[in-house]
Amino acid sequence: MLSIKFKTDSNIMARIMISKSIIPTKFANYLWNKYKLSYKLLKENFKSTKIDSNIILELQQQEYFKTHCIEANQNLQRIQNSWTKNKDKINLFLSKVFKKDFTLNVTAIIVSPILNCGGTMGDKQFIWGHNNGLTDENYDLVYLVHESLHSYFKNDMITHAIIENITDFELAKLLNNSEKGYTGHDYIKNLHIQILPFWNLYLNKTQKHIEEENIINNITYNLNDFYKYKPQIKNMNIDEFVDFLEKLNLDKLLDVKNVYTINIKK
Repeated sequence: MLSIKFKTDSNIMARIMISKSIIPTKFANYLWNKYKLSYKLLKENFKSTKIDSNIILELQQQEYFKTHCIEANQNLQRIQNSWTKNKDKINLFLSKVFKKDFTLNVTAIIVSPILNCGGTMGDKQFIWGHNNGLTDENYDLVYLVHESLHSYFKNDMITHAIIENITDFELAKLLNNSEKGYTGHDYIKNLHIQILPFWNLYLNKTQKHIEEENIINNITYNLNDFYKYKPQIKNMNIDEFVDFLEKLNLDKLLDVKNVYTINIKK
């Protein structure tokens, strides 16, 4: 079961605003001239511990920063209410996908949606706040779960692709009652395509369902080439499935063409 606590943090929000240059140019130039090293460090890594804390304090005294703090608190209330309404449905979905009992307690640090950011902080904490959530409640829910699951899985390319499969694609389709999910990261797109035939078997999708989704996503592959894996995959939980994928050597096993036709290499 996934449990999320919600809070705001003005220090983290100030750091992100400097890192992402979401401050007026005149004041940004002032901070740059006064705290050049700290400014550089925050641009490189907003979590830097080597900065002069006065750069944060000066930003926090600005009226527009105080406005963003109000926005963050409003965003927190809206997102927390949405999570409360939908958490049972989402946890039921997760239990079916994970195929095992699990307990994951995380903390979401909610920022103003103007920051358009999400990411892990470590120690089972993550940041979230995005303008898309203001018009799409499910966008917030999907990415709350996405960022939460980074605290469940180890950090590598395959687990990131699995997190996107679970949240950006499958959960988004469920919540939006749609045949299409959201868009994942481009840099793991090819990995998603390699994983897809095994993922469909893991979720025990019907041949008809798979074929319909493949048309929508412009992907083709011969299902019969992969059914030999079904007896092995169908009884796995999510941890076992990730381990299975890690050991497969997908690049050696599969040939993915530009039109996303997947063939077993001969």
